[in-house]
Amino acid sequence: MMKGIHTALVTPFDGDLKVDTEALRRSVEHQVSAGIAGLCPLGGTGEPLSQTLDEHRLVIDTVMEAGNGRVPVTVGCLRGGQAEVIEMARHARSAGAQRVMVVPPYFYGARFHDIKRHYMEVAAAVDLPIVLFHSPGRSGIRLTADDLLTIFHEVPTASAMKDASGDAILAAEVMAGAPEGFAFLQGLDELLLQTLALGASGAIVSLGELLPRSLARLFELVQRGDLATAREIQLGIMPLCRLIYGEPNPGPLKHALARAGRPAGPCRPPIHGPLPATVEGLDEILPGLLEGEAR
Repeated sequence: MMKGIHTALVTPFDGDLKVDTEALRRSVEHQVSAGIAGLCPLGGTGEPLSQTLDEHRLVIDTVMEAGNGRVPVTVGCLRGGQAEVIEMARHARSAGAQRVMVVPPYFYGARFHDIKRHYMEVAAAVDLPIVLFHSPGRSGIRLTADDLLTIFHEVPTASAMKDASGDAILAAEVMAGAPEGFAFLQGLDELLLQTLALGASGAIVSLGELLPRSLARLFELVQRGDLATAREIQLGIMPLCRLIYGEPNPGPLKHALARAGRPAGPCRPPIHGPLPATVEGLDEILPGLLEGEAR
């Protein structure tokens, strides 16, 4: 079962907007040394839809080589077409990844029977556990708890879910009805404490890239039952969440990483850097957060 805080990695680009493999290696090393539980390249934070499949392979291989088996890797396979999802999932498996993350097929107007069949066919084609990425705000597909539980009971390798719906009732219903060994993972940094206290196994979140020690500590505090101290961390990151996610991710996050001394370069269009007001807000609150991260 997936446990702990897993970082949704950014994809660093150089000044020519090419994948910066050296910066990606440094990012992986920082995450591992900070005690993060796992890595998720090519999730939504990794700008996967702005990259070619060859670049996906490059990112996967670089992360796997840099991680060198020290933490589990869940590879995002977020393309729309099933053939590309399967192709990238098979590459992830051959590279040594532990899991793949698959979003319901977007844009097609798929109904539930199409979505369930999609997961069944990906599972049949790739011998890896699947994390279902439920992100209605991005995919345009909102599944009910009953829909999700049907998939989890009928597709055995669909053994985890990253939920970015923000729906606490759905989270509780899925956790209550899921098969044994299922992992519910929060996808919103704003809801880490609440969901972990409810019984979630962990999270896959973008702020792990910027604050891995703080988020790993929040998880450990909840496991020990110290909700009061965990609450301090959760409330402390709320202003950051508002700024980071107030514009398309990872524009503000890449700015914050540069301020933290871990630059990841620009974003690829159509994502651009943060607006001046966001920059001003980040520059005001980051020093205190980064000081806490270093302790």
